[in-house]
Amino acid sequence: MLLELKNISKYYGDKKILEIENLKIYEKEKIGIVGQNGSGKTTLLNIISGRIKPDTGEIICNQNIIYMEQFEIIDEENRYLSGGEKKKKAFNSKVLNQNGIILLDEPSSNLDGDSINYIKKELKKYTGTILIISHDRSLLDEICTSIIEISDGNVKKYDGDYSKYKMQKEAEIKRKRFEYMEYVEEKTRLEKAINISKNTAKEIRKTPKRMGNSEARLHKRGVENKREKLEGHTNALKTRLDKLEEKEKPQDNSKIYMKYQTNQKIKNKIAIRIEDLNIKLGNKVLFENANCIIKTNSKTALIGENGIGKTTLLKEIISQHDNIKINPSVKIGYFSQDFTELDFDKSIIENVMKDTNYSEIMVKNVLANLLFKNKDLVKEIKQLSGGERVKVAIAKILLSESNLLIFDEPTNFLDIESIEGLEKLFKEYNGTILFVTHDKTFINNIATDVLVIKNHKIIEYNGNYSSYLEYEKEKSIKKDNENDKLLIDFKLSQISSELSITKDEKRKIELEKEYDELIKLKRKR
Repeated sequence: MLLELKNISKYYGDKKILEIENLKIYEKEKIGIVGQNGSGKTTLLNIISGRIKPDTGEIICNQNIIYMEQFEIIDEENRYLSGGEKKKKAFNSKVLNQNGIILLDEPSSNLDGDSINYIKKELKKYTGTILIISHDRSLLDEICTSIIEISDGNVKKYDGDYSKYKMQKEAEIKRKRFEYMEYVEEKTRLEKAINISKNTAKEIRKTPKRMGNSEARLHKRGVENKREKLEGHTNALKTRLDKLEEKEKPQDNSKIYMKYQTNQKIKNKIAIRIEDLNIKLGNKVLFENANCIIKTNSKTALIGENGIGKTTLLKEIISQHDNIKINPSVKIGYFSQDFTELDFDKSIIENVMKDTNYSEIMVKNVLANLLFKNKDLVKEIKQLSGGERVKVAIAKILLSESNLLIFDEPTNFLDIESIEGLEKLFKEYNGTILFVTHDKTFINNIATDVLVIKNHKIIEYNGNYSSYLEYEKEKSIKKDNENDKLLIDFKLSQISSELSITKDEKRKIELEKEYDELIKLKRKR
């Protein structure tokens, strides 16, 4: 055991952020930390690292702590680097070649696919202990040996990666729901039995006036005996009811999913056509005679390395570049993270209802999928966290009158549960979506088509990202095989030439043997 937290509590005002009875971290563990935005994930790392002090409790640690925060301060010489480049440089300088417990807060945010793979590879190689906050489910699956969940200030540890945690969590919720239903049924049965027993006692007839004294005494004694038995039975039932272990009703995370009916259908199979697009930023070529189409009703992921031109392409689509043909029936809705479309002095529900034709029930359903409770809908935008503002902006776009939605990194700053809710909403949307994200799991769950920016061109692929990578791998293998065949043919030609001129019998045997081996190899290719 390298680290132990005992009786830790942390409050901000009256709000409980964390309450940990006992948490033990062991050698070589790689632990993912999950929970909703604002649940206390970063607070936990800050307490472990000593950045903040808990209100109560003690921390026992005999290891060096290396902490890479979500937003590292970058020195002056790095001011021209992109966000992703800064993140990667901070990771290299703070984490690589270290010895101790590594704490990481969203290390893969703002990174492209290649950089995320680089981070994963380095974390896999590290033989020490890691605690990592991340909304990247593929990273948590590939790296983690256990998951810590923070919910309502409570901390619970689960064995296995993120997918195994989800399975355990679903089984746990199912069991709690079953136990709650059993409790409700038994409580209802006992309450009903108590009422029947009470009513039966009331209905026992009094002594009729026509009876004689001796007969009346016998009847009265019989009635009293029956009443006593019924009262005893009633009291026994009440005792069982009092002793019945109360089960808390599990939180109902199920949502009602409804198909969005976009106000205006796109009257063509192609929503956007890009033809011979050329774009330069200064001396940097982004696109050179690039071509592609975006199909109507597709969910298209736009993929590429940082700085390759993804956001530029989205902006050129919105501004209707001369080489980008947009179907006349297309009405574009654009999500960006500057929140210009939000009124900060108005509530969540007012902001979303302002520009939608959907009912309030539908609006509340969409917001519920993004983890907003009914009581929160009256909060003003200026009271919300960055992640909550992102979710309101997403809801506003999803419920707008647009029929082609463009999202630039919608999963940034969202917790995993919100991302999973957004996935469900994207799947239910029956219009066209073009989105940029580095979240591989999100792409695989949503994308029907993929556009990959590479070598100043746009590669079109029908399918999700994993199948595209498999296709590229097979294409690379095929190309390698073709190159090998050309090399073999060249070598065979050389051997044939030498065989035709050599008079050395020993050398002829060697060449013929090599020739036969190359022929066999060529057939395998």
